[in-house]
Amino acid sequence: MPHNPIPRSARRVRAPAALAVTSVLLLGAGAPGQLPPTGDAVAVGTEPVGRMPLGPADVPTHTRPADVLAPGVTYRKFWQGEASDSWAVWVRDRHSGTETFGSIDLARKLAADVNAAGFTARVDTFTVPASVDTDSRIVGYGVRVGRFAADRREDAVQTKQALAAAGFTNSRIFFTAEDGGASRGPWQVRVITVAPSARVTLKAVHGKDIQGSETVRQLAQASGALVAVNGSEFDISGPNNTGSGGFEGVPQGLYLQNNTLLSAPNNGRTALLLEGLKGRAAVDEISSETRITAPDGATRVIDGINRATGQVLGCGGVGNDYRRSGEDRVRTLQPWRNTNCVDPDEIVVFRPEWGAATPTPVRRDGTWTDPATGWQAQWYADDAEFADQSVDVVMDGNWVVKELRSRAGGSPIPPGGRVLQGIGAGADWLRAHSEVGKAFKPGSTVRGRDGRSVTTPTLSAVAGGTPALVRGGEVWMNPAANGMSQTSCVPAALGPGEKCRANNTLLQRHARTLAGVTAAGELLLVTIDGRDPALSVGATLPEAAEVMKWLGAEDAVGMGSGGDTTLVAKDTLYNRPVDDWGGPLRERPMSNAVVIVEKP
Repeated sequence: MPHNPIPRSARRVRAPAALAVTSVLLLGAGAPGQLPPTGDAVAVGTEPVGRMPLGPADVPTHTRPADVLAPGVTYRKFWQGEASDSWAVWVRDRHSGTETFGSIDLARKLAADVNAAGFTARVDTFTVPASVDTDSRIVGYGVRVGRFAADRREDAVQTKQALAAAGFTNSRIFFTAEDGGASRGPWQVRVITVAPSARVTLKAVHGKDIQGSETVRQLAQASGALVAVNGSEFDISGPNNTGSGGFEGVPQGLYLQNNTLLSAPNNGRTALLLEGLKGRAAVDEISSETRITAPDGATRVIDGINRATGQVLGCGGVGNDYRRSGEDRVRTLQPWRNTNCVDPDEIVVFRPEWGAATPTPVRRDGTWTDPATGWQAQWYADDAEFADQSVDVVMDGNWVVKELRSRAGGSPIPPGGRVLQGIGAGADWLRAHSEVGKAFKPGSTVRGRDGRSVTTPTLSAVAGGTPALVRGGEVWMNPAANGMSQTSCVPAALGPGEKCRANNTLLQRHARTLAGVTAAGELLLVTIDGRDPALSVGATLPEAAEVMKWLGAEDAVGMGSGGDTTLVAKDTLYNRPVDDWGGPLRERPMSNAVVIVEKP
């Protein structure tokens, strides 16, 4: 993994004129990518040392004087490089739809079929770098056609159409920078720095309700934010996400606002903490437990908070969770990013922040028996029987039971109240231990990697969308601990010196939203645009980690990436979010946002 030879104590110093950092003032009101005037231009007292660590050494870094958005809050832009990659068509198998093959023989067979149809195909190999808990290895092969210059996308469009006419209908156009290989960019990096002394509040916010989504700009406006960036990853409905729970915007993992747990973490995943015990900002691996005590003294752990009952987005839950991998199933409580685990025996609590009424529980699977333990997942014979067995326990703000409603879903959530929704053994437990007119007693703990509580009355937190990127001022990534390795790996079962098999998470370039904390306690909110050959191609996670280290982060993590990446300041969109390579600007609705709000 790349290593910066400059000692940590010397990384952030006043930049001498001889460094390859060019200061440029952009004039005039700007479209995305060109900052309109927002404050006084000032000299920055501390600067990153040397050039930005993206691309080869002969690519210089350009910057502009910092803008003061508020006392102690500054904005800075860095850019460098020029397009050196090419457009191509990524061919998918016409029968299975496979794009990345685990076997080179299968990739070569598809390439031969493409060649036989009159095209010239190549097989590209994907090799990922090592991390602290994954190894370096070949993770797949892709079949591609064409290499067209950055200004010749139309040639790729015509090639895709010709491939479709030949029967290869699932092909897609992409820019080869996505592969994560050597590139000259270009890159645009935007940095918000918040001094420890700044008179602002740092927090996480969501929109009208948790089950919905709103743009970062809308979230900024509603919260009166000076600055806002996208927060956690979330459930997205669409053709590429067949496992969606159907609630666009439900966060994947941890979401905590003003010390209120609104979404439970995928236990053990890295997260950004704001206004907590460890300072105004911190990065840590977070786990939680929420337990209820029934009126008769019986206790039970709650499976989830404000999410579809029966389905755990990102896994890493509690109870009888299991994950499907093709036709295989395995019980697991470890996180798996962007993967749905299922549990037929859950209790999930819904708060008013969810919305007006409870959702219908999710029935995702048939009966399955765990060969290791004999435990049986029982989802009932059909949807009707499954629904009949479920229950909603409606409570007031003091957790006093008001009614039990069979056939869970659609129960109004009282203002200030709660609803406990149960399926399977969870429903049986609620029926056995609920009594109208008597109260449950709840309790939650949220702990860091040292096992200690991280909560304070002002704490907000959002789950990271990446592994940790920087720890102790050095590049340090733990993708396996964050559910970003091959699904066959169980990190807890590894022996000394063993690592999980990597997947392509560390390899691909995408737009990135990053958060870090400097040794001085400054919060860094950083965006790297992507998917635009003319402006910025994005960054791999190792590249993003090097950028955060260069900026002076002692600890760092990524938020949502790709089309999520959005930076809004003073109600102005500063970056250029896009969903696809070469696509139009689009402000994507989000689950939540990290915001900076000025104090009165």
